[in-house]
Amino acid sequence: MAKRVISVLLATVMTVSLLVGCGGSGDSGSSDAGASTGTENASGSSDSGAAASGDYKGTIRFLNFKPEVSDAMQEVAAAYTAETGVDIQIETAASGQYESTLTARMDSSEAPAIFVVETATALATWKDYCRDLSDTDLYASVTNKAYTYEADGKVCGLVYVLEGWGIIVNSAITDAYFASANKSTEYTSLDELYTFDALKAVVEDMTAMKDELGIQGVFGSTSLKQGDDWRYQTHLMNIPLYWEWGADIDINGAVPEFSFKEASTFKNILDLYLNNSVTEPNLVGTKTVDDSMAEFALGQCAMIQNGDWAWNTILNTDGKVVENDKVRFIPITTGAAGEDKMGLTVGGSQAFCVNSQLPEEDQQAAIDFLTWLFSSETGKTLVAQKLQFVTPFSTMEGAEYTNPLFGSENEISATGKTAYSTVCNLIPDQTWKDDFGASLLLYAQGQKSWDDVVADAVAEWEVERKITNEANGY
Repeated sequence: MAKRVISVLLATVMTVSLLVGCGGSGDSGSSDAGASTGTENASGSSDSGAAASGDYKGTIRFLNFKPEVSDAMQEVAAAYTAETGVDIQIETAASGQYESTLTARMDSSEAPAIFVVETATALATWKDYCRDLSDTDLYASVTNKAYTYEADGKVCGLVYVLEGWGIIVNSAITDAYFASANKSTEYTSLDELYTFDALKAVVEDMTAMKDELGIQGVFGSTSLKQGDDWRYQTHLMNIPLYWEWGADIDINGAVPEFSFKEASTFKNILDLYLNNSVTEPNLVGTKTVDDSMAEFALGQCAMIQNGDWAWNTILNTDGKVVENDKVRFIPITTGAAGEDKMGLTVGGSQAFCVNSQLPEEDQQAAIDFLTWLFSSETGKTLVAQKLQFVTPFSTMEGAEYTNPLFGSENEISATGKTAYSTVCNLIPDQTWKDDFGASLLLYAQGQKSWDDVVADAVAEWEVERKITNEANGY
């Protein structure tokens, strides 16, 4: 699947004003200026990385942020050691536990040489541990300065994955619904489901026909177990935040005030998920993201909210029945005014950093590994086909991707729909996310009113907003 899909996604990310660099220049030009490119081969990538790492006798430690690629990361580690002889240990933090895990590791004898930041708040916490990457080959290959985290005049991190999310659909099941003589709606295609009213009508009718369609529910489980609730307390929350603040909000600035004025539309889609699911609402506190993705892969449901990164999980599910070419996206709709013009949420926030507190040889070994990962033929194949990362590095040009969700992102972008920017980066902190997720669980279980969920979310936001803005110098 090819370069065009990836280039369209990169263009889409730029149209939603992605600028993750804290204190960065905002330069939208290429990143050539001021960067040392080293000695490059004909493809534009440097040979210096893998060659230099061959003399390194230590262990590169890397704390991975993304649980969904933990197995693939072990393949990456094995391939690097086989090709260079250098030992690399890749640990994956548990879902929702990255910051606490990183804090614990930084204070140990096994501090990671490579770690991840994903928000300006995280950068403020860890910037003194970040090596300046402006003199590296990998920085020279970044296609736009927007894909960097900058602080105190140095390049602290490089964004390594650009992602899109929405509702993933098994179109074999929805096609069967649209073709059925027993359906009660007039809708005939997924392309018509760009408003909440349309989605709700189809989903509720599919629920009534679930026996005919051979599914246990239209949606997979709404996983609200602590640590597995990020699809809702962060990703779904992106939609009402976008509509409250507008497209021009500075996603690197101070955390804004929040009134939850779109609380009713958030409730619309959450209720639709809960009431048309494989799992009863009172049981969602026992469900994980892996559970819900397995339900989708096994054909037990037709839809699931998640992102393009979920393809690895779908693909590697034992007993998978969903056909690769039947997996596609539709946007998340909630009933907000203007949503018919919107597409997926697209952006990038997670950035690799190299630990400046380690000896220089450990730092260089980490840089050599990252250069290999995104520049060598072995590394690029692993990134494209195992990790499934769309990256902002020019060295990845020409890599062949096999993720069908990238093609679906391309199709939605080609219709002229506007992508939601990742305004969820402005959620004050993990404390707010965790508490909001806990409130959603209580609501789903019938133990908390929606009005109380909203009131608590707004009140705690103000507390955490002040703490975060003060810590970040606002």
